[in-house]
Amino acid sequence: MPVDSEASEDHTAYSHFDVDSSTVLREAADECRAPGALGAPGAPATGRSYWLGRIWVCQLAGREFYIGPHWYCSILMLVFILGVGTFHCSSAAALGSFQLAGGLAVTGLSLISFLNCAFADPGVLQKNPEDQVLPSLETNHRTCQICQVVQPRGCQHCHFCQVCILGHDHHCPWMGKCIGRKNLCAFYTFLTVAFASLGYIMISALSQPPES
Repeated sequence: MPVDSEASEDHTAYSHFDVDSSTVLREAADECRAPGALGAPGAPATGRSYWLGRIWVCQLAGREFYIGPHWYCSILMLVFILGVGTFHCSSAAALGSFQLAGGLAVTGLSLISFLNCAFADPGVLQKNPEDQVLPSLETNHRTCQICQVVQPRGCQHCHFCQVCILGHDHHCPWMGKCIGRKNLCAFYTFLTVAFASLGYIMISALSQPPES
């Protein structure tokens, strides 16, 4: 009987400890999600913009635009696309409307595909304390020690963006942020359109008759 009494007391103590630790973890997770907390992976929008790590999310016309920490590299890429397109269109204008229309088309497609990828969500894994933080104590899933979120397979933490990216492929400074699950298709679309446009411009330049 004394043995059973001690076992019962130990079980009761463990149950109280388990409840208290869960409560503390929930409160800590809620603090990380406090509105307006700069850099909080699960910070909700306050107004028209908010931060996810070092990624600035701007809400405009009912759409969210994700601007990464290397935004200045994206501006350089944008200037390059517009510069090459403008130079080609100015040269093609003297050859006729067909060549000019082709130059405008490839420049516009390259610009649209670039902006679509540069402003897209790379797949930021946001914090959900009820679904991610607490179950991580019961399973063997990998947990990010910085963001304190449970990482699914293929998810990695980016030290440039300071967030965890689902399906992380690589960090692309020319897009300003990471390439992940949600913008990988847009990234390959831009590469396809960009190389096709450069090929068209090269063929068009070589096919021009030499100046007499």
